[in-house]
Amino acid sequence: MEHAQTSNESYPATPEEIRRNEILEAAAVVFGEKGFQRATMKDIAAKAGIVPGTIYLYFKNKRDLLIAIADQLIYQPVGQTFSQGEEMTSEELLAALLQERLRFSRDNRDLLKALIPEIWTDPELQERFFSQIIGPVLAGGAAILGEKIADSSLRECRMDIVVPAIAGSIVILSAFRSVAPQHLLAGVSDGEIIAELTKLYLHGLAPEDAEPAE
Repeated sequence: MEHAQTSNESYPATPEEIRRNEILEAAAVVFGEKGFQRATMKDIAAKAGIVPGTIYLYFKNKRDLLIAIADQLIYQPVGQTFSQGEEMTSEELLAALLQERLRFSRDNRDLLKALIPEIWTDPELQERFFSQIIGPVLAGGAAILGEKIADSSLRECRMDIVVPAIAGSIVILSAFRSVAPQHLLAGVSDGEIIAELTKLYLHGLAPEDAEPAE
């Protein structure tokens, strides 16, 4: 699957693009309401106001729909943030990523609750999700981190460890906060979370006036 290119220019959507997006929006709603397993193409078509056969002009099956939703809701927004990374400081970039993921998890709470178990229990879906969505996100993060290291904004590090660690913590924290807000960070604002985690990711837990280790 090719990911959509991000750009500052906008062009009018074609009828095909409009229909495809309508199907994806309907699928996201139905998956959230019924769960991935119980949702049918007929349900999705009814929500979109089309006949079921129309969906197959755009998607082969429910797995294709799910991967396309993940691309639209996960890869494209993160990719857009990465595309602006050169113009941001490290603090600004991390804050933007955290803000976007917290918003995403809150806006898509029902969908996440329905789909997270499927990603972990369906081997084919898991393989496609990690290779087509998560892999490119991590590669984009590594590229941005490499640029920040090259211009001495950040220290040298093991990118193969640091990038998945930061990405994983952002994903898990934002998802859990959305799914169980009464249990995790209840009463803590997004702004407080973003400020504290940005400091943690960039400076660790050492005192601010600590001398660097030899």
